[in-house]
Amino acid sequence: MASINRIEGNENGEEGIKVAIRMRPLNTKETKAARVWRVLQKYNSITQTTNEGKPLPERVTGRTFFTFDKTFGEKSTTREVYNDIAQGIVESVVNGLNGTIFAYGQTSSGKTHTMQGCGTIEDGQGTGGGVVHMAARDIFSLINNDPDRVFLLRVSFIEIYNEEVRDLLVSGNDKVLKIREDSTRGVFVDATENIVTDFQSLLSTLFAGEKHRAFASTGMNERSSRSHTIFRITVESRRRKQNDANSDDDASIPSDDEDDDEDEGDGAVRVSTLNLVDLAGSESVRHTGATGDRLKEGAKINQSLLSLSRVIAALGSPSRTHINFRDSKLTRILQPSLSGNARMAIICCATPSEMYLEETRSTLQFASRAKLVKTRATINEVLDERSMIKKLQRELAAAKRAAEGEVDMTQLKELESEAARAENIAKKVQEKNEKLKASILKGGMFHGTMLSKNRKRLSSKRTPAKVSTPEFLSPSMREMDRKRRRQSDGILRQCNTLYSPLLDVTNRSDALATLTPTIDRKNDNT
Repeated sequence: MASINRIEGNENGEEGIKVAIRMRPLNTKETKAARVWRVLQKYNSITQTTNEGKPLPERVTGRTFFTFDKTFGEKSTTREVYNDIAQGIVESVVNGLNGTIFAYGQTSSGKTHTMQGCGTIEDGQGTGGGVVHMAARDIFSLINNDPDRVFLLRVSFIEIYNEEVRDLLVSGNDKVLKIREDSTRGVFVDATENIVTDFQSLLSTLFAGEKHRAFASTGMNERSSRSHTIFRITVESRRRKQNDANSDDDASIPSDDEDDDEDEGDGAVRVSTLNLVDLAGSESVRHTGATGDRLKEGAKINQSLLSLSRVIAALGSPSRTHINFRDSKLTRILQPSLSGNARMAIICCATPSEMYLEETRSTLQFASRAKLVKTRATINEVLDERSMIKKLQRELAAAKRAAEGEVDMTQLKELESEAARAENIAKKVQEKNEKLKASILKGGMFHGTMLSKNRKRLSSKRTPAKVSTPEFLSPSMREMDRKRRRQSDGILRQCNTLYSPLLDVTNRSDALATLTPTIDRKNDNT
């Protein structure tokens, strides 16, 4: 299998992380405190003020004055935040790009309210929902409005509690997960994945997972999140074939073995993920009054958020020094997104209260560093060798039709080069298969390999005809020879099975070769 990544965005495919600030109203504990931060929504800026609400005598960018992609005042709604910050990323995910959206801020700053619409995901549904509800609703709406593709959606729900990764869709002792990495999938967690077919089934998965999440009461928040959560939606899609037109089952990707008409795509499957991250808030013991388990949880939360801040700072640095994603489980899991192959948005939540002046400043400074980070999202398409050759055939056919009028010869040469490489790969595979068959016939596979070496050693003392007979072998070698003969027949049958689809690939390569004279004539004419 092979992945084809197509860059989206500006000329070099880079775009910055979209950063927004949402200032919440004062809560009941803050009503007696003054407002010392003001949102200048017209200018997408935040400025510090005096206790009386007047501008400071001196404005210091990065300390008392900040500018972002978008700012939302105390009267803003979650729908406004979603439409301006998250909606475009959700649409990109349906089209094959990876996306990550997370809320950041101190504890009790409004992160969970922004992501869930209320204290819980289930309660949030009745108030119009948070970013999670709106994203899920838009995904299914976009799928329903795209009749040309077949979609499959899978969801997983994990939390990071005290630097331990837990599967929220599993109960019991089997819920602790390990972070793994391989060359194909990169960094991943083997969490439970549920296939969802509509908005309600997705919400049901969220409700079930949230019941296992860690919450507790602190001096700042009656229902404080004690863990980071990552709700991941994986979207797979491919072009719809004609024989899918009457099918009611859109929750599966049909086999690539089905015959394709020329207008039905190249068999490529797009795979993208949307990470919706609700971070636990940073905590100050002097405000929360935490002790015992709450104190330990707060320390782990602060440690992981510090690691995230360091990674963000390193990614935004012009020198791009070593970036240690392994400092925390949070940055390790988010490494694929933070490394660049995703569109990202950060919604930083804060309070204008004088009680938390420095905590809000710290949040704003984190947001300023995040603005410097660039990502380079690509459309992820998975193709097997057969689909790759078919894709090249179609591109060459399009170039041939365009040859009757004006044509870009550079594009033609690139296509010709790609076709030649594909043909060489097919030939190498065929040669390897021929060698495999010859080796089996000569007894050069499995036990036959050792038998062949012993025959060569014995041939220096006896005639080749006598050496090849079983009576000149030891009892153990005779048994090995019998096993080899039994396995040889089975392997030959498997080899023939492998060889049949290879002939199909070779035939496709021959079709590519028929276009070469046309391209050569066009080159001569130019």
